[in-house]
Amino acid sequence: MAGAKRQPQKRRRTTKRRPVKGKYGYLLAALMAVLCVLVSAGRDYLPQLGGWLETLGLSDVQQPQAPGAVHFIDVGQGDCALIQSGGKNILIDGGENNQGQRVVAYLQGLSITELDMVVATHAHSDHIGGLDVVMRAIPTKTLLMPKSAPGKTPTTKTYLDMLQAADETGAELVYAAPGQQFSFDEGKIEVLGPTEQYEDANNTSVVLRFTYGQTRFLFTGDAEKKSEKALLGAGTDLRADVLKLGHHGSDTSTSTDFLQAVSPAYAVACVGADNSYGHPSQQTLDLLGSRGVALYRTDLQGNLLFNTDGQHITVQTQK
Repeated sequence: MAGAKRQPQKRRRTTKRRPVKGKYGYLLAALMAVLCVLVSAGRDYLPQLGGWLETLGLSDVQQPQAPGAVHFIDVGQGDCALIQSGGKNILIDGGENNQGQRVVAYLQGLSITELDMVVATHAHSDHIGGLDVVMRAIPTKTLLMPKSAPGKTPTTKTYLDMLQAADETGAELVYAAPGQQFSFDEGKIEVLGPTEQYEDANNTSVVLRFTYGQTRFLFTGDAEKKSEKALLGAGTDLRADVLKLGHHGSDTSTSTDFLQAVSPAYAVACVGADNSYGHPSQQTLDLLGSRGVALYRTDLQGNLLFNTDGQHITVQTQK
């Protein structure tokens, strides 16, 4: 557990509305004008306003309560996480194609004007779909992504859109490799995998660990048991306090041996409400329960914020 003490969970719900500032000022004025039109048009249209606000991400954004923070942004059935270390910001994945603006709004709600790194864990659209929108809206220094096996470079429009956005905005393209380390203020990111080349896109997922002080967070993309086994076979130190479950908590990931090696206090399942895949699987839920791992789910608790001072971790949920 990397020496970190497991503290009782502190679940806070943010209800206080913060003023909309800066870039949102003009948008708020426009929305007020729309509200006036809706009021005059009749009550049938009023409920739409709340949905528009939610879609644009103008609901409250949880502010970090410690120098280190990891956000798991609710993008439905997809992955998106934000690491904040001092003044540095690292985004891991960006949800589906229709989630880009939601992610941008969340980042702007935190007054983020630059991303030090964007990590595209693998080429599936529920992970990288929104990244082209994000990179065009917020300057990005580095795009970290897996290197494809020979003859297996993705050709989907989603993948090409992401690469085009990186090229147009000047983001440096870096291919992930085990052993790479990136320092961000007092935090550090280590690339742990993949340790082998795979044809299946899920197993090409970049596996990385964020360390802040004595606390550790492990991100696995959609890595499945085959990739997990290779990591274990390579003797990789996988210990972490927080585990982002592979493949949305599917039974294709999170083997007993892998979970034992990570030994997390907390696990996170990034899943959509009532998703058709049955994520997270009952097998995964039972395994986590048998190990006493506290599970947080974006479908049930919305945006998740893990605060760390380098010694202790506290958790905030928002739904």
